[in-house]
Amino acid sequence: MFIIGATQKVLKELQIAATDDVKVSKSLNEWHLNLFKIGRYQCLILINDLTLYSVVIPGVKKKDLANIGELLTHHLAENLLAEGIDSVLIEKFLEQGNEIVFTKTHNRSVVGVIIEIVKFIQIQYPTGKDIMGVVPVDLNKFNNGLIYSPTNYGNPNKLMKEHIQVAYSQPI
Repeated sequence: MFIIGATQKVLKELQIAATDDVKVSKSLNEWHLNLFKIGRYQCLILINDLTLYSVVIPGVKKKDLANIGELLTHHLAENLLAEGIDSVLIEKFLEQGNEIVFTKTHNRSVVGVIIEIVKFIQIQYPTGKDIMGVVPVDLNKFNNGLIYSPTNYGNPNKLMKEHIQVAYSQPI
């Protein structure tokens, strides 16, 4: 089960209420989700609480949000494959995402990293028109190569790869 701490904006857009009875324990299956705009285009950012591995999905439309689970797992799988993680491990990891529970945001440092990434993207694409020409995997590879202090200055891409390999019994 993926536990996703969604911002109020996401909960309102999805028209769902947050579940309060889920315990969070900073595991690989815990995420945060935010919706933001670049120009006139809506974008989603999904970020892992443990590794700060992020997936930015530009150009999200209302109809895409109707199948939010499929949208998130598809883009997550695509990005993990691009990081060089074995597809068998990705499948095992994404089986956890067959069930998604939405909670309120519960980690201020993760929300702070989301704000940093969004600001960085807004600086890179100030008009918003060129965000739709970006290959999302390339944008995410770059973002996940950055170093963040909540991970003790580790790279999110390396941390995610290590955690998936350890969790699913494959040597690094």
